[in-house]
Amino acid sequence: MAKGLLALPLWWLGLAWVAGMAGGCLVPQDDTLLESIPQRRNRPPRIVETQVQPPNPIIQDFGAGGLCELDFSVLVEDPDVDDLLTVRWYLDYDNQNPTGFFREFKLANNGEPQRGDRATLRINLRAANSALSTPGVHLVEALVSDTRLTGREPEPVSTVTLDGGTVIVNPGYAVTQAWFVTTVRGDCL
Repeated sequence: MAKGLLALPLWWLGLAWVAGMAGGCLVPQDDTLLESIPQRRNRPPRIVETQVQPPNPIIQDFGAGGLCELDFSVLVEDPDVDDLLTVRWYLDYDNQNPTGFFREFKLANNGEPQRGDRATLRINLRAANSALSTPGVHLVEALVSDTRLTGREPEPVSTVTLDGGTVIVNPGYAVTQAWFVTTVRGDCL
């Protein structure tokens, strides 16, 4: 008999708990309705460092020992497969006296994060007016961007102003790979 009396309050307690959970919250909630689905945030591209050519960022004695030609190339990944990726090649870029890019290469969109083609720059010291023919240290840069550039700075993909005046910026990105090349007088010059 005592066992039956003890089970009765536990049964009512369990029933009260189920009723409380099923009834939901008694305090009204503020509902914010979305006008539309928010735009996906842009993610940065990256240069696959294990696939960079030449793999060594410091190249000595360019122009000696038969080394008259160099191919610089980068392989790029971007998780945003619809982004148009642009690679701009800069030679001896100076922030104080910007001259613009040397060459531009647009990577084909293959629907995969890793783009199918490489952005390649060939420098041949035997060519007329070769870009690196002056003896000394030169800087070769590949700048990869997933948006338009102003100078070398990426522009935002989009900006949204909320009701309170808060501005949300969906940024564009740029990443670089650099090589230091020392050109010397030799077989090629």
